Amino acid sequence: MRPPATHMLFARFIAPFIALFITLWGGCSSPVEIDNPEQILLIQAFLTPGEEVVVNVQKTLPSRLYYEGLEDPVSGAQVIVNTEASTTVLDEDPAVAGIYKASAQALPVIEGETYQLEVTHEDRVVRARTTVPIRSRVTEVVNDTITYFQRYGDIFGELVHPGEFSWIKSPTAAGYVIIVEALDVTSLPVTAEPLTAQFDTLLALRERLEGQVANDSLRVLERQISDLRAYFNTNITLVNDAGDTTRFLRERQQEDWREQEAKESTNNWTEGKLWRERRQDLFGNRVLDFWVPADSTRSDFWWLGVRFEGEYRITLQSVDENYFDYYTTLFNGNSGADSDPGPIFHVDGGTGVFGSYSRDSFRVIARRGD
Repeated sequence: MRPPATHMLFARFIAPFIALFITLWGGCSSPVEIDNPEQILLIQAFLTPGEEVVVNVQKTLPSRLYYEGLEDPVSGAQVIVNTEASTTVLDEDPAVAGIYKASAQALPVIEGETYQLEVTHEDRVVRARTTVPIRSRVTEVVNDTITYFQRYGDIFGELVHPGEFSWIKSPTAAGYVIIVEALDVTSLPVTAEPLTAQFDTLLALRERLEGQVANDSLRVLERQISDLRAYFNTNITLVNDAGDTTRFLRERQQEDWREQEAKESTNNWTEGKLWRERRQDLFGNRVLDFWVPADSTRSDFWWLGVRFEGEYRITLQSVDENYFDYYTTLFNGNSGADSDPGPIFHVDGGTGVFGSYSRDSFRVIARRGD
C-alpha cells in the first residue's frame, strides 16, 4: 500500500468525463434497492519525512453506489494535525474535493515524532494518531544488474531470486513493506476501469449521432474523445521519458502485447477494451509490494516481481503499527466466517488509516538475456 497520489491525479481527470457522460447518456437506476447503513467518515493518510501531508476525507458509500466506481468526498471539513510543539490546520485542495494538505515546510514530518489527527465534519469527529518510525538503512545490495533468460519461464525459474539486500533494523517499526517498482512503465489504477467503459460509450454515441446533429455538437464530442485517447496514450504505455520503448522480459508476454491490437478486427472488441486490457497488464506487472516482520534484516527480490527490462526502484518502508496492521489485514472480512475479525484500522469515530513510514531505496537494472 502506497500513498494514493496517482489515484488523486486520476480523480482530477475523471470528473469532466463523468459529467459529460451523465449529460449525454442520461441517468440510470440500480436494479436492486436495499437499506443503506449510515454513512461514516473514512480517512486515508500516510505521513513520511520530506513530503507534504495529504489527508483524504470521504464518506463510506451507500450500498446502491458501491459497485459503480464512485467516491463520496467530503468538502468543508476541518482537518487538524497536532504535535507537541504545533497545531496545523490543513487546507482543502481547491481542485480535488476531500483532499486536505499541508506543505512539508508548514508541517514537517520527523522520525520519532507523534502526530494526532482530528477531522470534524458536521456532527462527526474522527481521531487517530501515529508515531513516525526510525528509518532502516539499506546496508548491502547483492546484484544491482540482473539478467532474465527465457528458460526461467517455468514455475521453478520464476522462484529464482536474482539478488538480495540487507538493512539495519529499525528500533521502532512495526514491520516493513517492500515495494518493487518498474520506473520505465506507466499505468493507471483500477479506478480507471469505468473510464475505459465510458470511452466506448462516447465512441458509440458519436457513431449514433453522426448525420443527426450539427457538426458543432459533434466537434465537442470529438474533442472529449481525442483528449481521453491522449490521456490513455500518455498514462498506459511502455514508452519511457526518453522516448524508448520498454520490453517485457518474458517473450510470451511481449507477444501477447503485440497481439492485442490485432484483436480490434474481431467481433465485440473495442478500443476501450484494448485500453482496459493494457491497463491491467501494465498495472498488475509494474509494481509488486509485500511485507516482512519487524525482526527481519534481509530480503530477496524475485523474478516473480520483475516483469520488464530497464530500471527498477526497490523501496524499504519502515512502517508504524497503523500502516502495518492496515496493510496486513486489508483483505480480512471476506471469508464470511464469524471468526474473521476484518481489517484493523486504529481510527476512533470513523474508519480508514492514519499511518506513517520512513524509507530507504536503491535501484537495479533488469536486462533481457535472449
